Amino acid sequence: MTGTPARRSRVYAPRMSPEERRDQLLDAVLKIIVEQGVHKVSMDTVAREVGVTRPVVYGIFTDSDALLRASLDRETAAALAQLEPLLSTLQASADPGAAILEYLDGFLTAVLAAPDRWRAAFSLVDSTTPKFRRRIERQRKAATDLFENYLRHSPAPPGTDIEMTARVIFTLAWEAGRMLLSEPEIFTRRRLLAFARTIIAEHFDAPAR
Repeated sequence: MTGTPARRSRVYAPRMSPEERRDQLLDAVLKIIVEQGVHKVSMDTVAREVGVTRPVVYGIFTDSDALLRASLDRETAAALAQLEPLLSTLQASADPGAAILEYLDGFLTAVLAAPDRWRAAFSLVDSTTPKFRRRIERQRKAATDLFENYLRHSPAPPGTDIEMTARVIFTLAWEAGRMLLSEPEIFTRRRLLAFARTIIAEHFDAPAR
């Protein structure tokens, strides 16, 4: 006589508070953006990544757009928290060349401290989703405006094209961060800073350090 097959116990997701579950789901969104692209974020892919059922995800977020918005809100706030001390130091400096180099060094430190956050930001600039790309572009413009405002009130060399210089500085920092993450063996932090030091010294006569 054969015995009755043992029933498998259903595996349930660990119980979490709504706040803990929300953070877990947003962590999954960030991972999916970095590894698969923003277009792969959906209620299904997030549920699978976390190992929960779709109703668990729907219990926190109404749809994939809400997931993406919440992820961008969280990562934007965290990125600003990383950069705020750097921007404050920049605004307080009377030596534009040295201040820009210090900002770049700090920016690369921030990128290395939270690589997935910045990988997502770099990838969203190239996103085919217009509203998310526009959102990143607004943040990039705000950063460029800060550089421009600083240069207008700093002892920049006579004849400096403030608007162009601000854009070049931002692009230099942004692309340095992107290269540091995409090809770290080739574009090392030391190499990126050495190149930036040469470029900035030519314009601001910043002392080599």
